[in-house]
Amino acid sequence: MLRSFWLLTALILLAGCGPRQESIPMIDGRVDDFEDGDIYNYLGFTWESVSGGADADATIFVEAGGVLDSRYQLTIGGMRPTGSTGDLVSGARVRMGQALEANRSEVTNVSAYDGLELRMRGTPGSYIVQLGTEAITDFDFYNSYVEVTPEWALFRIPFADFNQEGFGASKRWTGSDLTHIAIYSNRFGPYTIAVDDIRFYNQ
Repeated sequence: MLRSFWLLTALILLAGCGPRQESIPMIDGRVDDFEDGDIYNYLGFTWESVSGGADADATIFVEAGGVLDSRYQLTIGGMRPTGSTGDLVSGARVRMGQALEANRSEVTNVSAYDGLELRMRGTPGSYIVQLGTEAITDFDFYNSYVEVTPEWALFRIPFADFNQEGFGASKRWTGSDLTHIAIYSNRFGPYTIAVDDIRFYNQ
């Protein structure tokens, strides 16, 4: 009996010392419409350019423009070299969570929603919209592919259309531990795309 007591106590102490995740519900679904003219999303996280590998590059800025009556849009420009594989990315990313201190993190819970929508236009071709979660630690995040044209288009992507590529461990989507949203070029060569009105939606 005494042995069982100490074993239970040890397990409780070990659990308390393990990683702790705070899953913060997203209230109104809005990620960013860029109408404030800056590079911070509605949760206060910064948009950043992302590029990896030789000759790949990316630049971002918020500029006048946007769809319909919008004043501003996010513009992403860059280069994805011909023959690039999945690790040679070029695009933009915004965090939706953060590490607060050792063994403690804050993530966004979007499980109350059905999918992600955004508007895009730009250099014609295929682009990747990516959702990252804390459960995935091998970079095999959830991707959906969209075809962009020079005209503004609304892409309403249900969570069921976001899939891992298969090179990492398979993880079930829960929507409770979102860490980032990213937009990458899936075409080779130089590109420029405009992005606006990013939000999570309900049917």
